Amino acid sequence: MVTDDGRQISSSLPMGLTAPAIWVNPDGSPFLLDADNFMLDAARRTHARARIQILATGLGAVRPYWEAGTPAPLENPPEVVTDVTAWLDGGPVQVTRRAVLAPGLIGFYLVEIEIPSIVNFGPAELYIEAEGQQSNHVRVYIDP
Repeated sequence: MVTDDGRQISSSLPMGLTAPAIWVNPDGSPFLLDADNFMLDAARRTHARARIQILATGLGAVRPYWEAGTPAPLENPPEVVTDVTAWLDGGPVQVTRRAVLAPGLIGFYLVEIEIPSIVNFGPAELYIEAEGQQSNHVRVYIDP
């Protein structure tokens, strides 16, 4: 509720259960890690059948319940309740591990995916989706 010169004004603001977003570094590159935990970017590319982790936010509730503002546990982090899907150049990508709270971090999630065995090489568009809501679309670079 907002007041304006003594008058009360109220408005409803619809809130969704999720608002997925892929974390982006200050240089605009997405925060993506390969299985060996090095950052992926235009210089360090991924490849077919590689597993990569996406640092995301806005994926909603987790099970078991975890209090907001508390770092996620390093072992057995809580899993996202809703289904999370990933898309690469418009095609579905296998989520190899359900989305979980990012261990040791507050307010972040890790989504692990596997790059398909048959994939176009070069730049590709990647995004995730939860509860019908798409994240921002980011670029990932794929080598043969």
